[in-house]
Amino acid sequence: GLVPTLIFGIPGSGSMAVFLGGIALLGYDPGPHMVRHNLDITYTIVWSLAFANVLGAGLCIALSSQIARLTTIRFTLVAPFLFMVIAFASFQSSQSLGDLAALMAVGVLGIFLRRFEFSRPAFLIGFVLSAQAESFSNMANQIAGSRFRQGLMEGLDYVASPIVLVILALTIVSVIIGIRQGKHILGSDTPPTGGKRAPMIFLLCIIGYLLVAWLDAMSISRVGDKIFPVTVGLVTLVGAFALLVGMIRAPEKHVLFADSEKGGEDADAPHGLWATLAWFAFLLVLSSLLGFILAITIFFIAFLRIRAQVSWLRTGILMTVSIVFICFLAGTLGRDFPPGLLQEFVRLPWPLT
Repeated sequence: GLVPTLIFGIPGSGSMAVFLGGIALLGYDPGPHMVRHNLDITYTIVWSLAFANVLGAGLCIALSSQIARLTTIRFTLVAPFLFMVIAFASFQSSQSLGDLAALMAVGVLGIFLRRFEFSRPAFLIGFVLSAQAESFSNMANQIAGSRFRQGLMEGLDYVASPIVLVILALTIVSVIIGIRQGKHILGSDTPPTGGKRAPMIFLLCIIGYLLVAWLDAMSISRVGDKIFPVTVGLVTLVGAFALLVGMIRAPEKHVLFADSEKGGEDADAPHGLWATLAWFAFLLVLSSLLGFILAITIFFIAFLRIRAQVSWLRTGILMTVSIVFICFLAGTLGRDFPPGLLQEFVRLPWPLT
């Protein structure tokens, strides 16, 4: 998956999509441009990952028994650390509170995608590649328009060139194979199913959003700028309506109505996904009001005392270690913490700024 990610800017898996997003945050554009103009960075990434794989494999073998013990740690003790790192990392995108709001929205969407057995890696890959796909689509449209203005045959030579036909054929074959093997996309062989109501409401919400986005794309005045969003929106709408028709015609026990909250691990979990998401929302709201460090302090105390039910001493130790770690990470990378409304009125020293 690393070769197409670096050379073509196309992630081969969900993990490579995350890796691609991390490189983009550092200011690099994976693809042919990076290979031509940042070859040293490309080789550094390749050799670093190769060395990391060798070193990681050796450490996993040597420390397998100790690593296995990590699975015995309660999730309620790990969750606050994960929330802290995720919120801090998301803020680095544009360093605004809008990043935290977007994180919350994507988190809610991710819960629904997981609940109804939609492919989250596919969504992530599409999200990462959308900007590049639109850019290259606009370039191809401009070149094709220029060729057709020169003459019909010149335009057809460009549109029907061998590389275009090969890419088109590969795309069609990939779509056909993907449709035929769609049943293997499900996260489990026999997903729990419930009624038709919840999955269909979720699909109708998606269709509503797609309609609004498509109408907004249609309002773009420049034809070249709206070709890509209009085309993608139209194709997605056709697929969504086809899925809606299939849901209407299928019985309630069909895999189209997969709902993880109706059975399996999610149904048996002591705390549901929504309760956990509410804690995360609590952290984001506190961050917008008091700033990140003060919010983390309050969040750790509340979460560890109420949800994890640990002692005050253990809560203090875990909270102190987490704050020291995140401050060290921010200081090393030269990153800022999300400010809140409090910082707008009161001048505070770092890291409370």
